Amino acid sequence: MRWLVLFGVSLLSIGTAWAQNGGSEIVVPPAPVLTPEAPQPPTPVQPPAQQPPPGLVPVQPPAEGDAAAPATPGGSAPATANQPPPPDVAPPPSTDWTQNTTATLGVLNKVDGSTSQLTLAVGGPAQTSGDLSVSVQACLTRPAGQLPDSAVFVTVTPVPQGGAPIYRGWMLHSAPGAAFAGNAGQTFRVIGCS
Repeated sequence: MRWLVLFGVSLLSIGTAWAQNGGSEIVVPPAPVLTPEAPQPPTPVQPPAQQPPPGLVPVQPPAEGDAAAPATPGGSAPATANQPPPPDVAPPPSTDWTQNTTATLGVLNKVDGSTSQLTLAVGGPAQTSGDLSVSVQACLTRPAGQLPDSAVFVTVTPVPQGGAPIYRGWMLHSAPGAAFAGNAGQTFRVIGCS
């Protein structure tokens, strides 16, 4: 009997609460307070280091005591006011590429859209194209039996001589966009070696 009385009282209290709310409201307890975690700073993304094309330049570790100089995307060391420009000599070539004596470079004039070609002797005097002076220190081709490709080690400097080179490094015929050689007015790409 006691159970019956308790059951009736509980039903009566529930019905009263239901009637007071109009039967249409549902009471939800408040959500627990969450403490926000401190945001983590994003990890900086380091661009991969630019390496010369495989087979062109042997990789030599720096000697002890030598400070490694940071390299620019063109593969040349940054020129400072205290350092003279590097000598106009190509690094020693790999033995599986064939050396040639003449390089042909394509020139795109970005101002008027015209194209032309420069034929330069390897190790010869620099030629002027617009406001840039171009010289070639090496021109290599792959041997027969391999995929054809040409690689040219080129130095591009502004016409007033004595200025630091704006590009000094390898350019590949098979990857014309891998190295940007030129300035706002004109750019160069490898056509071939002979």
